[in-house]
Amino acid sequence: MRREFLEVPNSFSSLEGFNCHTSQGLRLAQTHFRMAHICVTVAQFIAKKTGLGKRHAKAVLGRGEVCLNQTAITDGSQELGKFDQLTVSGEILQSHVPRYLLIHKPAGILSATSDPTHRTVIDLIREPWARDLHLAGRLDRSTTGLVILTNDSVFSESLMRPGNRIPKTYHVETDDIITAEAIEAFRKGMFFAKEKISTQEAIVIPLSETSCRLTIYEGKHHQIKRMFLRFGIRVTKLHRDSIGPYVLPEDLAPGHYRIIDPHIPESCV
Repeated sequence: MRREFLEVPNSFSSLEGFNCHTSQGLRLAQTHFRMAHICVTVAQFIAKKTGLGKRHAKAVLGRGEVCLNQTAITDGSQELGKFDQLTVSGEILQSHVPRYLLIHKPAGILSATSDPTHRTVIDLIREPWARDLHLAGRLDRSTTGLVILTNDSVFSESLMRPGNRIPKTYHVETDDIITAEAIEAFRKGMFFAKEKISTQEAIVIPLSETSCRLTIYEGKHHQIKRMFLRFGIRVTKLHRDSIGPYVLPEDLAPGHYRIIDPHIPESCV
């Protein structure tokens, strides 16, 4: 299993205007919004974490007792990211490892972090830090395919925020013929009264009379099933192949997962 980690920006509010279909587009967007983000400084963190106040923080910085990512610093105005390591006088005050996983969700497994009755995707992760993870988008219990797990809430938000237009591609099988009328409606976008939104233009690639590859840019509750039901067509099988540049590896068996570098989607395969 390939274990690669790379720091992801601490925050960004929107990726609109960037091509998030590609890893390069994601990197450009993340860099742009990282520069605009204001986070806690090293001095502020030391003062709060130790409970000894600003004078103490200034003193230890002045004596060269503070190391940020194993490098001694004296400037307490530097920003401290969630995954930066910070030590003071040899004591670790913060040390979080960013984690990013792809999992091939089988049918019958819940897209949840815990459940009193059913097994969840977290139950499939055999790591001591599994409970620190959350989902970057969910799938219905009967739906299979790609789910991304992380402990980086900003990264997961970037994938789920509707305005970022992250494409999600599915293989769809139905109980009836997928009509030209339905395909045309999907490609034009559809209005959902419950959410009071109109979907983006979907990409539909017919594979047979009763199957297609469908790309959407939202993730509303049962969205794809509702899209087909509007034309009296029932989805019998739904499988997610990709989210943005992240593609489910062909050799990743159901129930298995892979740790990835989020800046190199090629590490998925």
